[in-house]
Amino acid sequence: MSGIMRKIRNITAFLLIAACSVTFTACTGDEPEETVPTKMVTFVDEFGDLVTDDKGEPVLTDVPLETIVVTDEEGAPVTDESGVTQYEYEALPDEEKIVYKAGFIYSGYVSDGATNGCFEVARGQIEKSLGIETCYMENVLVSDFPEAVNTLKDEGCNIIIACSPKFANSATKENKASVDTYYIAFNAGEGRMISGFGGSLYQTAAVCGLAAAHNTKSNTIGIVADPGEYNAYGVIDAFVLGAAEIWSTHTDVRLDWAWSNSHKEIEQAVDDLISQGCDVIMSYMESDYAIRYASSKGVKVIGNCYDIPDIAQDNYLTGFFFNFSTFLVDEVRSIVNENFNPRAYSGDVGAGMIRLVNFGEACEKGTEDICKTLYDYIKEGKAEIFMGEIKNTDGKIMVEKGQTMSFHNVLAINWLVQGIRKTGSFTEVIDDPVGTDFTVHN
Repeated sequence: MSGIMRKIRNITAFLLIAACSVTFTACTGDEPEETVPTKMVTFVDEFGDLVTDDKGEPVLTDVPLETIVVTDEEGAPVTDESGVTQYEYEALPDEEKIVYKAGFIYSGYVSDGATNGCFEVARGQIEKSLGIETCYMENVLVSDFPEAVNTLKDEGCNIIIACSPKFANSATKENKASVDTYYIAFNAGEGRMISGFGGSLYQTAAVCGLAAAHNTKSNTIGIVADPGEYNAYGVIDAFVLGAAEIWSTHTDVRLDWAWSNSHKEIEQAVDDLISQGCDVIMSYMESDYAIRYASSKGVKVIGNCYDIPDIAQDNYLTGFFFNFSTFLVDEVRSIVNENFNPRAYSGDVGAGMIRLVNFGEACEKGTEDICKTLYDYIKEGKAEIFMGEIKNTDGKIMVEKGQTMSFHNVLAINWLVQGIRKTGSFTEVIDDPVGTDFTVHN
């Protein structure tokens, strides 16, 4: 069993040595001093709380095993030939096999599709590949994350998978205070019992921008995006840079912000983009509603949605998505196999973490050929998306000519690239948002 879980299964006294039974007499003699077996226990304070060191690790110490009287089948004390009562050291409990259960925490609803849909695919793969039970809680606010974790732990979950970048800090904080639960958190770093993950979603966004520019008739492309989505600015900017491969200096992209959980805001944003002449709209949301709504208006659509061919069959061009399954199955497997090694993983197109949806029938001739060329270059490491010179919407040079932004710098982007001609926001502040009812779903 790995690290902390091996040491502190029974919080107050998890034993690191094999059970042994040593019989001895109560009389003293000239025998050599006996080495007394010990057990490892954790320190608790006067309030019964676990004591940890400055790194958050539980403080452990060796203590001697207790001695107990040897008894016969009827419970009577056993004595030797001289009538001396026999004692033995306490028997240590056999190590029990841990039953692992993974709990997923969503900031939206699993029925929203898009990013949440990708996590649901991974959840099914974990059950199928590893044979362990999973469950989930949805519509969890950041402020409710600690209680959501405790509720899932009460349901037997010892692996928590945080499915939104909004939970990254909360998951890290919970991990520091926990000694019996593993965490795998979207957009978090690594820690004692936590792995973080993310990836270069902007790579496929650039390919989708190329597809959009090749298919627009009005030469005006729209984007509806949630500002809270993973690397929102990086994905949006990459999409525009992809479109610029065809449009060059004439790139005309319009951007409207909306929250993923508000159908009203999404409809307002899509309607606004259509009124500006956008005949191709890219959605970057936690839900797939923008794709469905734009498609119902007869607009060609692109989005971060693996099943876009099913929900916008007649109007979709292509799409991009995270393939969480491989990473999450491998990470959970390492926990189950007791060789978990916390890490901060960043996957890309080459690693299969980032995927492109097959091209739809709504595409103009040649779309797949030009997009596949760029996609293959990216996959082989021959093309960089954020290579200068790149300017922001104010004309300021953000990436010098010949320079390339690193993955971590792309994640930190908080500016919009030149080519976005107009932006709008339909996001509304909700003073008292309604969160989860803490129901656990299987």
